[in-house]
Amino acid sequence: MKSILGFIRVCGVFSVILIGVLSLAFLYPFAGRRVAHRLFIALRWVLLWVVGVKVSGPRFDNIGPGILMANHRSYLDVLFVPTSALFTIVGKAEVKSWPLIGWAARALGVLWVKRESKESRTKTREGIIEAIKGGQTVVLFPEGTSWEGPQMLPLKPGMFYESAKHGFNIYQWSLHFDSAKTGFPIGINFLSHLWAVCSEPKINAYVDVRPVPISNPDGEALIADAQEWWKNSLAGLNEAYPARDSGYWPDERLTIQA
Repeated sequence: MKSILGFIRVCGVFSVILIGVLSLAFLYPFAGRRVAHRLFIALRWVLLWVVGVKVSGPRFDNIGPGILMANHRSYLDVLFVPTSALFTIVGKAEVKSWPLIGWAARALGVLWVKRESKESRTKTREGIIEAIKGGQTVVLFPEGTSWEGPQMLPLKPGMFYESAKHGFNIYQWSLHFDSAKTGFPIGINFLSHLWAVCSEPKINAYVDVRPVPISNPDGEALIADAQEWWKNSLAGLNEAYPARDSGYWPDERLTIQA
């Protein structure tokens, strides 16, 4: 039964993605980012329904220029950003040249980065700063990589220091699933992961938001403040909704303690 469900859902996921990519690629030369973003918001709810994920939790009442930061579980995380307001995504540079998908990403105004290149990371950081100063809200996952959790890997401090330097607001949110299969550690095949997630009868996703954005001219204090909130938020979510199948995907980082 799970195999049949998984097959139907995987086919559904690729169908929705194909329709979405084609629509965004078509829009790219003719429509602005806001039109593309509204289409993306509609498609993400369709994708979550197809995969069988139910989302619970608060959303941001208002957001402005700044950074939307959360813990990082998998490639699915961007589907759970708790706002429908316009936001900017940071993506891998190699995707930019992909047919259709690259066009769709351009329609959404994605900022590109080559994570293995220090020069590219520097340029992307400059692009993020410029975007925020221009009034945009950028989605970032400061762990820099995804894993099962429930707590966070050590944070990449760069954008915290930049936020302190430039006075940017940080909008914190956290994401927790009641199935550890959603975690996507290094070395796991994408199709194997998608199949495992789609074969689950039901997955619940729980979102928490920090109602007031944080800012601080002291970068170290900003990091400490953010870490403390995430620690408490994720501990509370995990206690209320424990994740089944912990360790389903092999990942040596599971030994890391909060």
